[in-house]
Amino acid sequence: MRYGMDFSEPSEAVQITKALEDFIDQEVAPLENEYDEFLGADYEKHIVDDDHRQVPEYRNIVEQIRKKSVEAGFYGMTMPEEVGGGDVGILTRAIVGEHMSNRPPGFHSAIFGGAGGPTPILLACDDRQREEYLEPLMDGEITTCFALTEPGHGSDAHYMDTRAEKDGDEWVINGQKVYITNGPYADFVMVFARTSGDDGDLGGITCFLVDDDNPGFEVGTIHRAMGMTPGTHAELYFNDCRVTEDQVLGEVDKGFQSAMDWIGGGRINIAAGSVGTAQFLLDMSVEYARERETFDKPIGHRQGISFQLAELATDIEQVRQLYRYAAWKMDNGERARKEESMAKLRGAKLANDAADIAMQVHGGAGFMKELPIERNYRSARVFRIFEGTDEIQKRTIARELI
Repeated sequence: MRYGMDFSEPSEAVQITKALEDFIDQEVAPLENEYDEFLGADYEKHIVDDDHRQVPEYRNIVEQIRKKSVEAGFYGMTMPEEVGGGDVGILTRAIVGEHMSNRPPGFHSAIFGGAGGPTPILLACDDRQREEYLEPLMDGEITTCFALTEPGHGSDAHYMDTRAEKDGDEWVINGQKVYITNGPYADFVMVFARTSGDDGDLGGITCFLVDDDNPGFEVGTIHRAMGMTPGTHAELYFNDCRVTEDQVLGEVDKGFQSAMDWIGGGRINIAAGSVGTAQFLLDMSVEYARERETFDKPIGHRQGISFQLAELATDIEQVRQLYRYAAWKMDNGERARKEESMAKLRGAKLANDAADIAMQVHGGAGFMKELPIERNYRSARVFRIFEGTDEIQKRTIARELI
């Protein structure tokens, strides 16, 4: 007897994953071999200059991959067909992201553009904005960044200090944003500012599109983040930054929900990426446990090692099914706030646990830069913070329950 529940991967996801593997082999791997200094043990020293800005050679690699990704149809594939996207659903995108993360660190992260690439928020663009911002973004000619977090406001972003006040036909923006991904290189910024109401109101927040050559805009300190690609995050300053009414994205006072939607989609991708990375580390550790011998026996035959791997394999499968269920609900138009927070919460924990277990199984070898484990160990920690901290996920889950 057959039942309706289907746990197989959608055929679309399988096809895209296969095409991506071919794309990486043909277009990305040759660049990784040619510029291996950007991936080796001293990658951080080579990627950025003395001001912690990414060097032109590295930026050129990212741009090359971005342009080739556009040509291959991967860039912006989650966007609707009407704007040149592939209209790929949330579940398929997450599964593809899992497979993409199941590999060593490399240049493949540039294929989708990350926070600098196309985003559904920009579907609120009017015709002029689509021509000026969305279309060249989809073509890989320009990049953007999402500017919400401030020095004093992260989880409580709706208490933001950044203000935009009307002055005739213009808006004047004043404020500071921090930890902004792609901030140093974005051609335009999606910045959120309070335009009415009181601190803490969900309404009264507006999204503005600010060009990087606006005289009131400035890139400040480029942050030095643990475990992440160096030179990626920066402070952004808006000092009497004047924009016209045409630079308002969507409706005035109604931008905060767009910001939350952006973050919500990111939570699913973090969970999926965590599963992929954890699977990569598990497979690597299993292979090592089969080959590495102590006291004339493979360490994988010892419960101290094998039980750790068994627990990790179980956790991976749990998070895999959880993020896929959340994504499936979202694709079907169902409310999935609880499930996406659960997936992100457990995915972040999984990424950290997997790196820790892999390092423990490998012993001293795992602690060395010759293997990717120590980099995964450092890069995993931020998953418990960005796109909503562990504590915010628990609060969201609790509110949905009660």
